[in-house]
Amino acid sequence: MTTLIVCIKRKPELSQEAFARHWQETHAPLLKACTDFSRHLNSYKQYITVGSDSPVSKLFGVTGDFDGVSVLEFKSCAAMALAFEEPAYLAEVQPDERNFVDVKNCQSFITTAHSVIAPDNALFEIGGKTAVVTGGAKGIGAMISRTLVAAGVRVLIIARESNENHAFARSLDASGNCKLLCHDLATSDGIVGAASAVQQETDEVHILVNNAGTFTAAPIEAISPDEWDREIAINLRAPFFLVQSLLPQLTAAARAGDPARIINIGSIAALWAKSSSAYAYSAAKGGVHQLTRSLASDLTVRGINVNAIAPGFFPSDMTDGFFTAMPGLKEQMIESIPAKRLGSQADIGGTVIFLASRAGAYLSGAIIPLEGALWSA
Repeated sequence: MTTLIVCIKRKPELSQEAFARHWQETHAPLLKACTDFSRHLNSYKQYITVGSDSPVSKLFGVTGDFDGVSVLEFKSCAAMALAFEEPAYLAEVQPDERNFVDVKNCQSFITTAHSVIAPDNALFEIGGKTAVVTGGAKGIGAMISRTLVAAGVRVLIIARESNENHAFARSLDASGNCKLLCHDLATSDGIVGAASAVQQETDEVHILVNNAGTFTAAPIEAISPDEWDREIAINLRAPFFLVQSLLPQLTAAARAGDPARIINIGSIAALWAKSSSAYAYSAAKGGVHQLTRSLASDLTVRGINVNAIAPGFFPSDMTDGFFTAMPGLKEQMIESIPAKRLGSQADIGGTVIFLASRAGAYLSGAIIPLEGALWSA
């Protein structure tokens, strides 16, 4: 977290009493009501300064030149930067500040907070980070995007151009911070374009979720070379070259004790031997699992953790395709899953938060089955 301490000097025409009344009774509620700003905060406190002859003033060298002190504890340095760029803050709050604060003689200090006496409640805190989620507007990707936005993360979704994808991103942006970057990761130009768009949006990528995928479930004789090549390109080629392209941003986001994170979405189809007739998809996801281990071997030492989640059956366009290709599979599958249900947004979202937070900072190179014990038990 990052703490901003602002020493406020009232305008000469305001009495101390008038300043205190306006600051606490008008300005404070205005700031609190600006949710675009306040969502980046852990806390905000106001203090009326005491006389310069008090013991506290003498201890900390207060001169009496200031009439108030604001202490804003942001979720992170990135969150603080985003907060002061919010259009709602600029339109609704900052003009009010200019009405009663002597900006010219106002001083502020930025510090990185170090908790000395407090419960450690930030184990799963990821607010203020920036995440890139490929294929983040549908299926499991949409579940991940929703979860990250709700956790206070700025989410950049990479997906193909469509009205549905734009509408999804707008819906998330209305309650958080989300933007759609339209690119087709099946092509080299699409990967280059996507990486360039991300680089224009941010200097730091704290979380990269390689989720975009496609599959064809068909008899061996019916699969064409073009279908095979496209599935390998999206499911396996794109994750590697996107990591390669975004290495500077991932490296810039790494902190001591808080690495940058690459989270690859694999599949249970790459763990079990049973065929689902999705040959290219299964082969590509097996490659994603091994790519995860290889990248972790090289990047963990550079402050970038790499893990993979291997989901079982979740509600999505992709699993609907499996169920359509194999009638009766859905009911049969739920019955065979020891958990007796399909996966949910809380399941995949919670696993991503664990991997992206301090709780998962020591885990790298793992393939995590998330399948209700269907394969692992």
